[in-house]
Amino acid sequence: MEELSKDELWAIYETLPEALKDAIFSEDTSDAIWNVCKLYDINEVAKVSKIISQILMGLLPPQFLEDSLKDELKLKESTAKKATMDLEHYILNQYKEELDALYEGVVDKEEAQKKAQNKQEKNTGPDKYREVV
Repeated sequence: MEELSKDELWAIYETLPEALKDAIFSEDTSDAIWNVCKLYDINEVAKVSKIISQILMGLLPPQFLEDSLKDELKLKESTAKKATMDLEHYILNQYKEELDALYEGVVDKEEAQKKAQNKQEKNTGPDKYREVV
């Protein structure tokens, strides 16, 4: 994911619902991240915090949390899966309605792209309705 400037991040932050704004700087969110990192021996708390902040700001869909933990922190799949479940439980599930509303358009766009791609793949091959000339 490309890095955004501080001004761009603040502009995005200003458009968020109040609950998500509060969650980004919440002590509870920080404590939950720290506790999950401690539980699974993850030494890069700052990177986990950045990933969670990206999700709360609408920059990274929640379904990519596990993959982001594996890719950016080089975690084993089992550790990433467990950490994801805990982070979702202690942080993301508290803001489910706000996140659903935030990502509603993104998910719809992704689904539309997948459907279009599947349709295009099905349409490749000879046209059986054309007559031989």
